[in-house]
Amino acid sequence: MILLNNNRKTGFCILLSLVFCFSFVACTEKNDPADVSIQWSGDRAVAIIVPQKFYSSIPEDSVKELLQIRLANSGHPIIGEYSFTNDGIIFKPIVAFTRGLKYEVYVRNQMVEEIEIQNLTTAAAPEIVAVYPALDTLPENLLKFYIVFSKPMQEGDVFKHVHLIKNSQDTLAAVFLDLELWNKEGTMLTLWLDPGRIKRDLQPNQQLGPPLSKGSDYQLVIDNDWQDKEGMLLHKTFPVNFFVNTRDSISPDEKTWVIKAPGAGTKEQLQIDFHESLDHVLAENTISLKDKNGNAVKGKFRVNDPGTIAYFSPDFKWEPGNYELQIESRLEDLAGNNLDRLFDADLAQKDKNAKGIHKRVFEIR
Repeated sequence: MILLNNNRKTGFCILLSLVFCFSFVACTEKNDPADVSIQWSGDRAVAIIVPQKFYSSIPEDSVKELLQIRLANSGHPIIGEYSFTNDGIIFKPIVAFTRGLKYEVYVRNQMVEEIEIQNLTTAAAPEIVAVYPALDTLPENLLKFYIVFSKPMQEGDVFKHVHLIKNSQDTLAAVFLDLELWNKEGTMLTLWLDPGRIKRDLQPNQQLGPPLSKGSDYQLVIDNDWQDKEGMLLHKTFPVNFFVNTRDSISPDEKTWVIKAPGAGTKEQLQIDFHESLDHVLAENTISLKDKNGNAVKGKFRVNDPGTIAYFSPDFKWEPGNYELQIESRLEDLAGNNLDRLFDADLAQKDKNAKGIHKRVFEIR
């Protein structure tokens, strides 16, 4: 038997009361249904989980109509898919949630909870790495732009985020081909100006004229409301200013290129001067190099921003002898003219002089 004096009895009773009170509160919090929560996949908010306590009074076949997720202060429900699990209803939006924004859960048209998708640091926001062609003067029959991002971007509805403004006042409509072409990583978009308006013998050109007009100033604007695949917005709006000059109606000619050969026994870069701006992406992917034995020379091609010079960095030291550049005929200039034909040519007429592969031989000493 344990005997306690009055003071010790009082202290012991208080201690027991505190322990009991703490235990009761802890169990109550543990057993309460969870609040609305966010389901994450890496750094991306992919779904909202609504626990049963918010919809227990709703017939299961009416949940989709009576339980809604809305962007805060918008009044409009977000489109998505509902699935029932032991944790509650999982709502996955068709378009990913946006970091930094608040969302509201409505039951029977009454808001029951608001949640916020927390922002990542500014350093984590996607950025535009480059836009090609990187020139301040472009031909009237320019065929396409390449937009390169630092992170994979959300696809679909890209034309809501990209605008072409003429002479600082007119936002042009129907100038882009309504087709999204992305690389497999989702980091580069090929943005085509409407070929039907560029080719002069087609009805779109005759009815609407070319997308660009000689002598005018333009601004390609990429809005910062574009989300990456994690729901982060672009770091900032990105404007590209350029002036439009005369049409380019001459195909590139590899015979005019100036090849600056490196020295044998070195790992110096091979330099190829095109004497004009070529399609940046194609120039890095359509030129290869063979040694005197016909074997591929391992290394990497890189093209400068204006698209006028290509550099080849070898993996090994150069051996003396003859080398051969092999250039696929699909290599184009900025107007889509390739090594075999003009973009504005009649495709029904086959070019008898088409080569497929063009070659240039040079020597390393």
